[in-house]
Amino acid sequence: MLSSEDYIRYQKQLKMADWGEEQQLSLAQARVLVVGAGGLASGALPYLAAAGIGNIIIIDGDTVDLSNLGRQVIYQQADLGEFKAKKAEAYLQALNPSVQVQGIAQKLTEENAENLIKSVDLVIDCTDNFKTRYLINDHCVASGKPFIYAAIHTWEGHLSVCNMRMASGKMSPTYRCFFPNEPGPNEIPTCDEAGVLGFLPGILGIMQAKEVIFCLAGMPSPAQGALMTWDAQEMRSHFFALERDPLAEEKIFPPTEDSGKVRELSPEEAFAQWQAGQIDYLLDVREEDEWDFARIEGAIHIPMNEIPSKLAMLPKGSKGLVLCHHGMRSAQVIVYLQQQASFKHVYNLAGGIDAWSRRIDPDIPRY
Repeated sequence: MLSSEDYIRYQKQLKMADWGEEQQLSLAQARVLVVGAGGLASGALPYLAAAGIGNIIIIDGDTVDLSNLGRQVIYQQADLGEFKAKKAEAYLQALNPSVQVQGIAQKLTEENAENLIKSVDLVIDCTDNFKTRYLINDHCVASGKPFIYAAIHTWEGHLSVCNMRMASGKMSPTYRCFFPNEPGPNEIPTCDEAGVLGFLPGILGIMQAKEVIFCLAGMPSPAQGALMTWDAQEMRSHFFALERDPLAEEKIFPPTEDSGKVRELSPEEAFAQWQAGQIDYLLDVREEDEWDFARIEGAIHIPMNEIPSKLAMLPKGSKGLVLCHHGMRSAQVIVYLQQQASFKHVYNLAGGIDAWSRRIDPDIPRY
């Protein structure tokens, strides 16, 4: 039952037509685990506590660094050297003393993941590395727990509600349904390597908080059962629906493999090989409106979500170059082609058509 203070604190949301005491209690009774206390978490955590999530556990083994402060806005200059999980705990407890917050100054590992994930209702993936992301996925699938995934790369963000029982009765895809195998080291650059403006993880983190609230309150969302991509430069999102792999439960905790690595070519290398006839085809996986606006002459156009149904259009044994706007979607398509369709000779255009237009062909319009 809500207290008199709760009615005052949450009065604005309780006035909404689609929100009432039942939904508010569902948040108050929830127990969530937030893995990572960096840029994504800086967007998500304040809104989780402010909305009234009853019990929030934060796990992160890192300390606050000066380079974090451009995007991890729940920390201050005075927090340098302190554990993020503990400072985040203090921040949320000061924001909303009625919720319980526990900061664990450790990394999520094989040793602690199972017990932590089993103890909560839902997991929020605010990590910045693939090893931990796949660890979250596999333990959530094994424990039957939903988790909210988000990731960023330069100007793009991803979001999905994974492993959730949807209103249709179906389970939403897992992270491995979208990306079956973990990329190898250094294949996809981190924020430290590729750079990021602080608002992007903040926006994606707020979107994660929204999905947590919808999930706990039993409300539907387009991100349940689909992968959302959001482009900050264009202010545009796309949703790629995908059916859950019927063998999803059997594909968790796979043995480590040295397959699915994404090999890249710089625009200069790609142009030289294309001109010399050493690349047999270009595959552009952007959306129709992106293709209409700017393209490389001679490329094959198949949007990312149509790849599984149009594999026959691609010369499997030939050498191909895959591209998108910045190189993130194309890298994921390459992982799919290698892991699901046994393609062996596909390369990613580093930086995508944006880099190509800057460094090779300035007549191609940028967007």
